[in-house]
Amino acid sequence: MPRLRVARVAPCTASRFAGLERGLLSRAGGEPVLLLAELAGPALLLGRFQRAASALRLGEVRAAGLPLARRACGGRTLLAAEGTLGVFLSVPPGAVLFAGPVAPERVMNRAVRGLLQGLRLAGAASAAYFGRDFVSASQRQVAAVSQEGTEEGGMAFEAVVATAGPLGVPPGLTGYPRHSDPRAGGPPAGTVLGPAGEPRAAAAVAELVVRGYAEAGSDPEPWEGPLPDGGELPAEEEEQGLSGSGVADVPIGFAEALVRAEAGKIVEARLRGDFIAPAFAVLGLERALAGCPLAFPEVGRRVDDAFRRPHAFVHGLTGLGILAEAVLAAGRAGAGP
Repeated sequence: MPRLRVARVAPCTASRFAGLERGLLSRAGGEPVLLLAELAGPALLLGRFQRAASALRLGEVRAAGLPLARRACGGRTLLAAEGTLGVFLSVPPGAVLFAGPVAPERVMNRAVRGLLQGLRLAGAASAAYFGRDFVSASQRQVAAVSQEGTEEGGMAFEAVVATAGPLGVPPGLTGYPRHSDPRAGGPPAGTVLGPAGEPRAAAAVAELVVRGYAEAGSDPEPWEGPLPDGGELPAEEEEQGLSGSGVADVPIGFAEALVRAEAGKIVEARLRGDFIAPAFAVLGLERALAGCPLAFPEVGRRVDDAFRRPHAFVHGLTGLGILAEAVLAAGRAGAGP
């Protein structure tokens, strides 16, 4: 049975949780680690590729006094109330946690099993994952899930569990327009409740999540020593000189591009949105787009190549063409009439 090192951090700010995620991802080797962090909220947790100015009404967020942090994994913005449970399962290159090989696009399906078992033990008997970006129980979203990966073959699974309150962004703070598909957001937000409908403390749920991963086939043992901290990513980015495509609907939210173009060629490009993909693939695509002509065949080829790389994956898009179209729309917007 593979050993799983368990690290507990309480309390943990949202920004520190994101830094610990990045630190664990950066390990070149070692054993799998399960990080359980009782978050010190309230705070808003941006997905890895979201554009803060699109996803949120930043003026209202600042007026509400809510700090922002950017998670290591893709996905939507989440509200972390005081005591929300952050979960991060990191499997470095060469380490073994799952029985048999797991394709990058199947990591979430495999890694979520321990979490589901833990939530069922906590009282959410109907906890289930249906291949989207959330876990539901009793027709309520009780956790948001995502994944990451490294160019060397490292794998990571992330969950933010609603133990202190629903994860949905408070009314009036969302910057996105209404989605064309009313089902895109999934079922209403809820929290993990015990067998009698009582709230469950994050510490108690964390213990049961550890037990869930044990029952799913691992041997949990405490982490020893300090945790690696990879530092924070900026929640807001400098965008001077970039033109935007505007947001387009995708199955789990929205996607967009920001581009600086000159003489019919891309000088700089950024892909942003709620999709889930490894940072190495997205950053590699952004680099590959520099110097690319503003023409669909050339942009589309670079997009396709980025996600054909070993260990790459993408969730939340019906096709990669949406990214190519966003890049072209942003580039042409910058070129003017």
